Amino acid sequence: MRKQFLLLIILPTFGFGNMNKELLTIVIHEEKDSLSIEYDIKRFSAGLKFGFPYMAVVGSQYILPFFDNHIAPYFDYSQYSYEDYDREAEFLFSEWGISYFIKEKGKGVYIGLSYSNLSYNANFMNVPLTNGSVGSGQGKVDLTTTNLRIGMKTGGAFYFRIEMGYGLGNLPKIMTFKATDNFNPNHKELASSGIPKIDGVDENRMLVGNLGFGLSF
Repeated sequence: MRKQFLLLIILPTFGFGNMNKELLTIVIHEEKDSLSIEYDIKRFSAGLKFGFPYMAVVGSQYILPFFDNHIAPYFDYSQYSYEDYDREAEFLFSEWGISYFIKEKGKGVYIGLSYSNLSYNANFMNVPLTNGSVGSGQGKVDLTTTNLRIGMKTGGAFYFRIEMGYGLGNLPKIMTFKATDNFNPNHKELASSGIPKIDGVDENRMLVGNLGFGLSF
């Protein structure tokens, strides 16, 4: 912008001499280079991450055309179901946050701040009741954390990334639910069950670590 302002002062004063033509060429060339760099940035990325506390997630990221292309909001999602002799259960993981690329535009080393929710839903069968019978019930619990992480992402149409981080929040180990007698629907009572152990999760803290890859457009 300052070079353009200087050009506006020089040209009316001295005319379009050889020196001013060379100056004009330099300014235009630099402006084109700046624009080409902006167009070379691949703003949208989508890919997979493998690690903990989740096994695998699908993620997306968009580099904003503000703040000199250093800010990128992102969203991750994962779903996993399983069943055993006394329950059918499902984990749903979602995370949304923002990354700041420290030195390079849209790539290189970055730090991130995010909010995540790991939801555990379960249908219980054969729940022991205090009346000697068995019952069934449904429960849900949310494990929520605020996370700080550092990572590195390569540039180009095909990218790799690595992340490490730490989260703090509400991470219960017990789920409480209402169980109904399988033989007497009028009898209901509170029951509880432990939440399966999750890698990286311990009491009120969570470790984050993953490797990922994907495509950028």
